[in-house]
Amino acid sequence: MSSSGRTWRGFAAGAALVAAACGESAGPAPTLSNPQQLSSDLQTVGNVFQTPAFQSFAALATVPGSPVAASAPAGALLSAARVAAPQPYADAPAQLQVLRSAASALSSRLTAQVIPPDLWGKTFVWDVNTHQYAVGADPGPSTGVRIILYQVDANGAVIEPPQAVGFVDLVDQSSGNTNQVHVTVQGGRPGSAGTTYADYVVSATVVTSGTGAVSEFTATAVGSVSDGTRTLHFNAAFHATNLDTDNPDAQVDVTWDLDNPAVSVALHESLTTPDADHVNLTIDFSVTRGGETVRLTGTVSVVVSITTGCSMKSLNFRTSALSRQGSRYSFASSFKCRIT
Repeated sequence: MSSSGRTWRGFAAGAALVAAACGESAGPAPTLSNPQQLSSDLQTVGNVFQTPAFQSFAALATVPGSPVAASAPAGALLSAARVAAPQPYADAPAQLQVLRSAASALSSRLTAQVIPPDLWGKTFVWDVNTHQYAVGADPGPSTGVRIILYQVDANGAVIEPPQAVGFVDLVDQSSGNTNQVHVTVQGGRPGSAGTTYADYVVSATVVTSGTGAVSEFTATAVGSVSDGTRTLHFNAAFHATNLDTDNPDAQVDVTWDLDNPAVSVALHESLTTPDADHVNLTIDFSVTRGGETVRLTGTVSVVVSITTGCSMKSLNFRTSALSRQGSRYSFASSFKCRIT
């Protein structure tokens, strides 16, 4: 399954969560003037990320030979401020781990550049003999790298024989202590580009403590994605603090605005850890269409102990159990849903 497909399934699951929370709230049940159309419009938001070129670009973190693999500084930067369809479920804990990894990868750089200068001006193409990306003969951006994109399967692997579906230019715009890359995903071929499927800038800064340990990390991604017909503008900010302690905190703020139909989605999550054994998660997720807004807000408090098993209890609207080895979690949560 593609990354975009997974995020859309998460989106659908979250919509069900909103409905459950609303349905079991006290007082008169709120109503939408056209819930079927809202559902269709939300599907449209997710479909913008389904183009073959964008799916191929999203898979580069795990494709063999990719110069922006997750382990590379450029890959760490792209992962820290990953561009994806809206996800109305708590993603802050996983995002915190991604931010930790990105902060560690970027803090080890002697300069702000995240694309090594020896890769500047290069174009990466798929090598059918080695079954991985390799440097090709054509030139790339003078201060960045170009990657030819190929059709990928549901797991993000390049399908052979390879069929090109576009290319991505990653231009290093880093300076000072700011790591920054301009990302442009286009259809067609270099020199004869087609539709622009993504155009955005991702940046990050790392703050170290007096001991040299990474203590704070901030990443942003601002720009747009398109399916050739509709354009979705986004603005995402990710912030992690206290990374040099055993109780780090994280904040995620993302907005998505679709041009046609006009739909706006906003997600705000915060993860705070007062100490090593307690975690507080706050979620504020909303969808606006026309003059109506559906909003889900809530808090989850977690207590961690070293044992076996995992239980989750949502006090207001549902109870569920998950299986996890190594830790036991007890949850106390409160959610509210409002339609205006």
